[in-house]
Amino acid sequence: MRISQLRVNNVEHPLGFQVESLSFSWKVEEAGSAKKMQSARIRIFQGEEQIYDSGEDDKAGSMDYQVNLELQPRTRYTWSVEVKADNGESAKAESYFETGKMKESWTAKWIAPQIEDEDIHPIMWKTFEAGLEDVNKSARLYMCGLGVYEVYINGKKVGKEYLAPGYHSYDFHLQVQTYDVAEYLQEGKNEIQIWLGKGWFKGRLGFDGGYTNLYGEYCCAIGELYIGNTAQPTICTDEEWKYRQSPIVESNIYDGEVYDARIETSIKEELQREAEGGDSAWKAVSVRRPQRCGELNDRYSLPIVKHEEFHPELIQTPKKEMVLDFGQNLTGWVEIDAELSKGMTVTLSASEILQDECFYRENLRTAKAEFTYISNGKKAHVRPHFTFYGFRYMKVEIKSLDGKDVTEEWITKISFAAYHLRSDFEQIGEITTGDSKVNQLFSNALWGQKDNFLDVPTDCPQRDERLGWTGDAQIFSETACYNMYMPAFYRKYLWDMRAEQSVLEGSVPNVVPRLKEGMVSEHGSCPWADAGVIIPWNVYRQYGNRTLLAECYPGMKAWVDCQRKKEEALGGAHLIKNGFHFADWLALDNEQPGPFGATDPLYIASAYYYKDVRIVAASAEIIGKAEEAEKYQRLSGEILKAIRATYFDENGLCNCKTQTGSAIAIMFELNPTEEARQQEGNVLAQRVEENHGHLNTGFVGTTMLCPALTETGHHDIAVQLLLNEEYPGWLYSVNMGATTIWERWNSVMPDGHLNKDGMNSLNHYSYGSIEAWMYGEVCGIKPVEAGFKKAEITPHADKRLGYAECILDTAAGCYKSGWKYEGDTVVYRVEVPFDAEAEFRVEGMDLQKLGAGTYVFEVKE
Repeated sequence: MRISQLRVNNVEHPLGFQVESLSFSWKVEEAGSAKKMQSARIRIFQGEEQIYDSGEDDKAGSMDYQVNLELQPRTRYTWSVEVKADNGESAKAESYFETGKMKESWTAKWIAPQIEDEDIHPIMWKTFEAGLEDVNKSARLYMCGLGVYEVYINGKKVGKEYLAPGYHSYDFHLQVQTYDVAEYLQEGKNEIQIWLGKGWFKGRLGFDGGYTNLYGEYCCAIGELYIGNTAQPTICTDEEWKYRQSPIVESNIYDGEVYDARIETSIKEELQREAEGGDSAWKAVSVRRPQRCGELNDRYSLPIVKHEEFHPELIQTPKKEMVLDFGQNLTGWVEIDAELSKGMTVTLSASEILQDECFYRENLRTAKAEFTYISNGKKAHVRPHFTFYGFRYMKVEIKSLDGKDVTEEWITKISFAAYHLRSDFEQIGEITTGDSKVNQLFSNALWGQKDNFLDVPTDCPQRDERLGWTGDAQIFSETACYNMYMPAFYRKYLWDMRAEQSVLEGSVPNVVPRLKEGMVSEHGSCPWADAGVIIPWNVYRQYGNRTLLAECYPGMKAWVDCQRKKEEALGGAHLIKNGFHFADWLALDNEQPGPFGATDPLYIASAYYYKDVRIVAASAEIIGKAEEAEKYQRLSGEILKAIRATYFDENGLCNCKTQTGSAIAIMFELNPTEEARQQEGNVLAQRVEENHGHLNTGFVGTTMLCPALTETGHHDIAVQLLLNEEYPGWLYSVNMGATTIWERWNSVMPDGHLNKDGMNSLNHYSYGSIEAWMYGEVCGIKPVEAGFKKAEITPHADKRLGYAECILDTAAGCYKSGWKYEGDTVVYRVEVPFDAEAEFRVEGMDLQKLGAGTYVFEVKE
């Protein structure tokens, strides 16, 4: 047996992450004949000194072992876990974590350009000496730069992270990154440069042209470099640093970047003159702290890193445009290898789609989404620094110094490669079926998640938006947790959410981080605000981490209390009675034009209110708050009674006569009896058939539609919806060549033109939430106990799919579930991981209780 995936607060080998709550987790693999864990022993060391020993703990949980320990700042700790199994075997593994600055005071000062240079993209610069003995010691750099930054030591970029410190609620906290920089140091003179860009912090952000300087008026940085185990930094940012304009002459998130490599040459020349005591463009920095920001804290955010690499096909369009097709709609950028004449420019323009076989980008609205490189005449590898793009295509324009178009002549002399950027989480789930179009749909939804989970769960990565819409995040969160290992990612997003709630009397904004201009008053809308309860609950259900649930509980409770206060102020009855609600956004069932669905938004809001209160009651019980659990359980009963009295008829059926109305009733268990719930399923199935076998749901209903049908015995209709190749249906976009999920069911019309109604992001993951149903019902893997320590495996075979196979590396270990038709027999193959158990249910055979192991079952149809 082997122990793997040793994590602290859901991160492997965390360096400088937030450790206020300390939770350890691990997995056992290759267990052989071992089935159950008998005990685990966790030990923690500071240097050679053991500072914690759990002893052999027969109640240890491998998904969340909480330790209360007083930790020191800037300190590395090693830890080990030893597991003993029921067959007498044991295994041991070691790992480490390292604290950041924690609450330690800073010697460093914030530095910025002078007031007259507030709008430039500066380089902050300093030299320092290191002896031979220093080069062989550990070295750590603690940094924060605003808006975004990169650090270079002796000409080499430090670390593999990009767009640090990421996008967060800067007015509540500033995240500090910790870097191991020992490999970059050299004996003698060393040079450090901090490159700064505007990013989300002060660059353009928001609708209708957006706003600038939302959090600050100037770029700034703070940093401390420690060599060896010392109390004081070797160097830190202070008034002795200098700055000048970098080669990045323009940059923001929406519009892209202009990089003038000719400035690289002047920088090198001026640094040489500076070293010789001559004149240069370098100026003394201004020492000043960002005024509208929170305090420095160790990071929550996972680093943003490069993942997949793509190489293009070159297309010449009917308009003679030279366009690179990377074959996948992705988030990231394109890097260039080229040797061009001095003053030549290469401009890349991003788009998601060709229209009439030509380059098209109108759906990006005001976002320019360009990258321009101006050559200094030297061979170079070129990339953007402080922006990113959502694209499949890049139009290439190359011009000579005199402005002449030389694209066709030079494009084949340049090497292009696209790199996908996202937060550093890994894929844990995968589904393959016998239908290639369904497989493409799975890939599309997976890529929608990859592309939109860049530090915050954005709605889209390409146009002048890219905001952390809470509704999209809530709707997709169960699917997200099946697909990828997400607890650390969501921990940061939910921290920002709670911070924003703290000044809104518990209400949850429509976007997190909240835009401080334009959308400042937009909060509390169902089902966007319900993200504050549903996301942490889905994270707990999928990964079983009580420590994280307890951390999130105050925000969950605050949103429920906010709703209760408002509804009681309007006379009680425990229903949501007013307010703006997105509700079933972009549904197709409303005869009136516009994006709002036909289902009563107050019914939807009241139903979510009930669900939220039930979740808070369950969460309170799990984390040991018995009195609060009882209080919220009582409230949930009162809400349910009011909903049934107002929105259900004498037969116990929802009187909102829409697909979404019935789906909510079924999935939120609103019907008064099981008989009524089954009848609601029959009504739902009938509504689908009456709509010619099509859905007409929006953001809310689409997530619940197929699960509600399967739950009430209509799985055949749910699969019919999955396989529908006409509009509106999931495979319509697949047939139209989509490689991600669209914002609208028909963002692209059959003639290949974008929908004239607008809002046509081609990388909007919400409707990809169908994947949770594919995991939980088609392949049948659902948690009975949080984290899948105990699972329910109830696959639903269907000849139209041919076969289905799922691999799911849960917090408890790797499950596999698959089925395949062999003549008139369905063959099921199931694998249950070490120290887990499952109940296997399929029609035609008795319930099977399974321990760890691999099983094959055959059922004749």
